[in-house]
Amino acid sequence: LGVVGQIIPWNFPILMAAWKLAPALAAGNCVVLKPAEQTPLGITVLLEVIGDLLPPGVLNVVQGYGREAGEALATSKRIAKIAFTGSTPVGSHIMKCAAENIIPSTVELGGKSPNVYFEDIMQAEPSFIEKAAEGMVLAFFNQGEVCTCPSRALVQESIYPQFMEVVMK
Repeated sequence: LGVVGQIIPWNFPILMAAWKLAPALAAGNCVVLKPAEQTPLGITVLLEVIGDLLPPGVLNVVQGYGREAGEALATSKRIAKIAFTGSTPVGSHIMKCAAENIIPSTVELGGKSPNVYFEDIMQAEPSFIEKAAEGMVLAFFNQGEVCTCPSRALVQESIYPQFMEVVMK
């Protein structure tokens, strides 16, 4: 493609950078990476570790606030593809910016994932019930800022007290 713009979120800065960088670089692209303004240091350290493994100019980092740096990246005519991970409102804005120059975009946005617990779960092995309860507690993992975190739980009324007792352990 050429130059790929990548905008990553604050909640897993190095992991998200690796997930975006690896396929883009493996496909022979250059990358302009914009980390979240809340977590600039992680990417700086990552570049210190891997920077000498790549030819100069293949991996570039733009630090700054999303409104200025992210928008500039998403509207640049020198970008062949834009990839964004973050909130739905910002992702929508990034796609609109990219569309102005017909830049292909891929966005991974916040999700809604309900956990549903039916009464037959209470007939399972205790270890299975504990894993199911752990799934509900994951709603609070990383302050709930993970796209796969459950956003709500639907527990069948007949097992609610019993199941919540396991959850509260």
